[in-house]
Amino acid sequence: MRGIPATGLMAELLGRAALALLLLALVCAGVPQLSAQDKQAPAPEQQPPETSEPQPLTVTEQVIRDVLEPLQQGIEQLDPAKVLAVFDPQETPDYARLRDQMRAFFSQHDAVRFRYKVLQVTSEKDRGSAIAEVDMAATPAYETRMAVQRSTQMSFQLKLGDKGWKLIGFTPADFFTQ
Repeated sequence: MRGIPATGLMAELLGRAALALLLLALVCAGVPQLSAQDKQAPAPEQQPPETSEPQPLTVTEQVIRDVLEPLQQGIEQLDPAKVLAVFDPQETPDYARLRDQMRAFFSQHDAVRFRYKVLQVTSEKDRGSAIAEVDMAATPAYETRMAVQRSTQMSFQLKLGDKGWKLIGFTPADFFTQ
């Protein structure tokens, strides 16, 4: 208490006392309200329907699980094999060119952050499409290169196969080569 003048100490103590009274008043004002709520008849509890089987995934959840999550992981891990695994090589036009583009992109960058937000997924029989907002930031492997930042709305073309959904194309097709 050495450096505090007596008037400053008194003001501080009065301030703390006023704050304590205010908090006490607020707490006490809430008590009757809680008591009134306790006296109301409890709402009937609704039990979720018991099912022995898990609910099937929606098409959107399947596309995220089969395509978008592995695509994101592959891109962020700079792993072209993981990225290409989400594509159907027989159904993807110019698959060899896509493979070469991905390898070149990963060789030019040290780190990539890839984020997506699914906007829409549609499907009919074994074909589908997904639209997502995509943000990518890539750190170049060489100091002479510029960092890459891209944001766009991408459209993914999909095919349902034996092992789930696979990509067969996307637009803009030059997303990784710009």
